[in-house]
Amino acid sequence: MLLPRSHAWTRPQRWLIVACAVIALVGLSAVVYAYERYYRGPDYHFFIGTWRGELDCLGENRTGYRFKPDHTYDERLMVGDDEEWIPTGRWYAGGEFVYLRHRVESASGVHYDIDAWHIDSMTPNKVQMHHEMWNGTFERVQ
Repeated sequence: MLLPRSHAWTRPQRWLIVACAVIALVGLSAVVYAYERYYRGPDYHFFIGTWRGELDCLGENRTGYRFKPDHTYDERLMVGDDEEWIPTGRWYAGGEFVYLRHRVESASGVHYDIDAWHIDSMTPNKVQMHHEMWNGTFERVQ
C-alpha cells in the first residue's frame, strides 16, 4: 500500500498545515485587494456627466457624449456652429472598455449595434479612447 489510511499526524505537522492554509488565504486576499484597488479600470460612476472632445477625423470639439446615471446617453452632433444633443441609446463602462449600444434602422429592419471603445489613458478630467480606426480625446465638461 502506497498511502496507508491510518497515518497519525503529529501536533507540529497539524499546526504547519493550518499555518500554511492561513498564510495562503491571507496572501490570496492581499493579491485580490491590490488588483481591485490599484489595477482595475474605473467603474461606471467615473463617466457620468458630459464629455466633449475630438475624433482624429473630425477636429476639435466636434463630438461629445452625455452619460446619464440611468445608463442612457445622448450624443452631441455639430451642424455648422449649432450643437444638438440626440438621445442615442444605452451605455456601460467596465474594465478597460466603454460600451455604447445604439439603435440602427436599415432596410432589413431595426437592430442594435454595440461600439466597444477601448480606454487608452485617463486622468480625472480627460480620457483617450479608440474604437476600430477612430481615436478620440474627450474632456469632462460638467
